[in-house]
Amino acid sequence: MSLYAIKTELLSLADAAMLHGHDSPELEQAFAEHRAALIGAFQDKSDDYAALVRVCETRAAARREEAERMTKLADDDERLAERLRSTLLEAMQAVGLQKVDTEHFRLAIRRNGGKIPVVIQDEASIPVEYRVPKVTEVLDRDGIRAALEAGTAVPGAILGERGTRLELK
Repeated sequence: MSLYAIKTELLSLADAAMLHGHDSPELEQAFAEHRAALIGAFQDKSDDYAALVRVCETRAAARREEAERMTKLADDDERLAERLRSTLLEAMQAVGLQKVDTEHFRLAIRRNGGKIPVVIQDEASIPVEYRVPKVTEVLDRDGIRAALEAGTAVPGAILGERGTRLELK
């Protein structure tokens, strides 16, 4: 029986018990026995769900750890490739070669495109007309919360409700 079916039957049983449960002691006893059986099924199904939650959490943690390990390896490969590229560029420049044709590759030294870079030698001596003010504004959520908790109305804000979660132990 599915968790949904158990839940639905428990809710239906509760409704039926409220309507007809006081008709006779036998009927009341039948409702109680059926409810106890459904609660047992609910507990068994809940145990299965909780076990599956744990499996998923454990698998997610292992995958996240493996992803971090693979990301570090990829970063190492990128740094190595950049060092090798730099070493080859320096060697070609040192021996005066602009192009090298190999069995598998055609290497060439090229100038970078795009805008000419600006090198700032002394930031303090740059005139004010070349400075752009940077204004960053963020909401003081702690201050808003404190004001709302103290009973002060803050336009555009209200206190929400804490969410719920299922704790597995």
